[in-house]
Amino acid sequence: MLEKIKYRLSETLLSRQTRVKCIAVMSAFTVAVVTLLGFSVNTVKIFDGEKTYTVRSLNPNVANVLSNLNLKSQRYKILSTAVNNRLTTVEIAYSFPVFITQGENTVEVEFTGGTVSDALNAAGFSPDEYDFIEPACDTLIEDTVYIDYTDIEYVVGSYTEVIPHTVETVYSSAKAAGSTTIKEGADGVKQVNYTEKLVNGVSSEKTVTGEEVVKAAVNGQKIIGTKKAIQNPTVKSVITSESVKCISTLKPSSPIELDKNGAPVKYKSKITARATAYTYTGNNCSTGVAPQPGYIAVNPKVIPYGTKMYIKTANGSIIYGYAVAADTGGFVKKYPNGVDLFMPTKSACTSFGVRNVEIYILE
Repeated sequence: MLEKIKYRLSETLLSRQTRVKCIAVMSAFTVAVVTLLGFSVNTVKIFDGEKTYTVRSLNPNVANVLSNLNLKSQRYKILSTAVNNRLTTVEIAYSFPVFITQGENTVEVEFTGGTVSDALNAAGFSPDEYDFIEPACDTLIEDTVYIDYTDIEYVVGSYTEVIPHTVETVYSSAKAAGSTTIKEGADGVKQVNYTEKLVNGVSSEKTVTGEEVVKAAVNGQKIIGTKKAIQNPTVKSVITSESVKCISTLKPSSPIELDKNGAPVKYKSKITARATAYTYTGNNCSTGVAPQPGYIAVNPKVIPYGTKMYIKTANGSIIYGYAVAADTGGFVKKYPNGVDLFMPTKSACTSFGVRNVEIYILE
């Protein structure tokens, strides 16, 4: 009996020692877990402009923390994130959609507030003073808004154009009568400068701002000879106004004898004058005669009406021929010594332009 009592007492004592050891082990484990957790917990502070939210979490992922918060709105942008040891500081701003329409396209941008100009920049547009924007660029946006944006741009450029050459007919007393010589001309080139208006990248208007001749056109010539061949070398043939092709349709009372240069052999005086050309205006000449090639306009104070003349250019390229002073014009105010030669057509006037001519006053 005594032995049984001793055995039970020893068994009880052993059981108590075991429990003490277990409790000690569990306490140590608990302290270790708490210490480990203390080193693993992170603090995340979120500021939304009005309120600060503080969250302690084993997982410092900002997106997860934000998704579990009861924020004022689930539309927001993260403005900044700063990490210092186990403290993460996050600043957010609530956002809203802004719709920008350009032409037929509309884009949506998530916006946190600012002006219309800020919204356009956020969408990748670069507005300037030429663009059409509604609402105006400086309008403040605090909620969803629709913006109409028309991109207007002015660009400058240039292109080249051909300047066509013409072929003029020239009568030459230096070449045999009936002969024709062609002198080839060449087209010119001009640069045309322009300003172009682009609306949303599409051309809507182009304005020419200037032209510059890069290469001048060279006019060709059809040279017709008027010099008659001398049949008998011992006898010099006499050249007269009848053997020369001229513009005037008037005929002198007798042929005008010409020298080898095509100038009258006999004349009273010679004048070199500035000459222009005109054609039929629907009116008679100042002297009352009907206009025709040969009747010319003069300053009657310099060349009296009725004066008979023979007119040609110095090189003989244009021979106007026998002429009579029968008209006048406004040119005499600026060019009192000038003359205006009547031509059969407007194109003949254009071809003649402005030239110096030799005027032989006949006896």
